[in-house]
Amino acid sequence: MRSDDIVLRRPIARWVAGEKHAANPVTKDVVLDSVGTPLIPRRRIAGVHVDCVNSEMVPVRGYRDGRYVLAIAPEHASVDVFDPSERDPGEPALDVTEPWIPLVAVFTAGERGAVVVPRKEVEL
Repeated sequence: MRSDDIVLRRPIARWVAGEKHAANPVTKDVVLDSVGTPLIPRRRIAGVHVDCVNSEMVPVRGYRDGRYVLAIAPEHASVDVFDPSERDPGEPALDVTEPWIPLVAVFTAGERGAVVVPRKEVEL
């Protein structure tokens, strides 16, 4: 699949037999694959962060469903994510020890939102 064919969206929740499942917001189908790190094109990373990414395809925490990458928001990622809001002004330069960091991405519909990327993929 070409990187131009990838559609970046957020997953939605669907309840099936009393259990919550991730679903595709376009097709409304439950995602069959487990959570992983599907790749999105580097050009989807917004602003100054695009220059910090090491490769042309960036792994994000989420699901792959055909041509859709369903990126999980940091607050729902179920992993240790660096939170820059926990720093006080005047603290020394960043020393990020968490294995995941949030970056702003441009979703297919044009909205911007945080995606969760492995720390090793980004130069801070």
